[in-house]
Amino acid sequence: MRIILLVLLALAPFAALAAEPAQRFDGWTSTCVETKVGPDCRIVTEAAAQDGARAVRLAAQRSPQKDAPPHLVLTLLGLRAPLTRPRLALAVDGGPPLRFGVGADMTVAAGAEPDTLDLRLSDGASRRLLPFLRRGKALQTTIMAEGADPAGVAPVGAEIPLPGFGAAAAAVDGRQKRTDRPDALSELIGGANAAARAGLIRDVTRGAIPETLRKLMVARDCPVWDEAEANPSFLAEQSFAADLGSGRTLWAIVCSSGATNVGFALFVEDPSKVAGRFELQLFAAFTESLGWSGVETLSNVSYEPEKRRLTAIEKGRAAGDCGVYGAWEWVGEAFRMIEYRVKEECDGVGEPSKFPIMFRGDR
Repeated sequence: MRIILLVLLALAPFAALAAEPAQRFDGWTSTCVETKVGPDCRIVTEAAAQDGARAVRLAAQRSPQKDAPPHLVLTLLGLRAPLTRPRLALAVDGGPPLRFGVGADMTVAAGAEPDTLDLRLSDGASRRLLPFLRRGKALQTTIMAEGADPAGVAPVGAEIPLPGFGAAAAAVDGRQKRTDRPDALSELIGGANAAARAGLIRDVTRGAIPETLRKLMVARDCPVWDEAEANPSFLAEQSFAADLGSGRTLWAIVCSSGATNVGFALFVEDPSKVAGRFELQLFAAFTESLGWSGVETLSNVSYEPEKRRLTAIEKGRAAGDCGVYGAWEWVGEAFRMIEYRVKEECDGVGEPSKFPIMFRGDR
């Protein structure tokens, strides 16, 4: 009895106190349940399945703890046949799909309701997909059993409408008091953070990129700009532009994307120049085998206009325990390196901002 009481006491801070009224944002519903440590929130939408199940539900969940990451969970409702080691393919607006299998990127478990199956994406996979839930119009999902005979086990397909997700995410941020914090959902998905609201940084769709810059990207032999592709990759929609001041603009244009890294080519636009208006930026990089060298692309780029700080993280693997971390500061004419960290051993320990330091500049 004493052990049971101790367990109940340990769980008491997380016990639900009250469920709040749901909020609707187009096809999304935002709900929060008040607990003793704060509101536990989720954003949910649902779409009819084309085959293999009755419907597919997509949820973004976040618990109230300060460091709790958001998670994306796909739930198959009314599953008509078991799916052995399901594989997941996700595409936005008809672009090439991103594929996930059971393992580091996704775990699978029976759902809370009968004939349901939960596909829970990892922290890294969730963070990578979150921006597309705001940018796109529809998320095409396909789930099928690994190695199954297509004639024997029907795949589950659905098209999930995306409008409204950004507004729902902002509502959750406000309820959990994360607004304008670096870990806010609005910060992770972009488009609704403080810099975006001030007009200092903005999304750039493929069609909105200046024609001169488009030609430069095609000439660079970037996979997501391959003109031979019938369907341009939706990964190009991660591109962004930021105000550098003095009339200059930073253009961060997606060039390639792999399982864990998205490569960007960065250009500084100076409208005062007649020729060479878009200048490709070169950056120093370090590896133990080659030492210091110059590179024309950076991985997983972000920019903070208020600090004029550019950050890039090249992961050695999805866990993020090895790779490269770099930070640069815009000083009016160029980006100056202020910090560079490298960790080549993938040993399950550490995070990019704490990798061994290779260079630190004066601030």
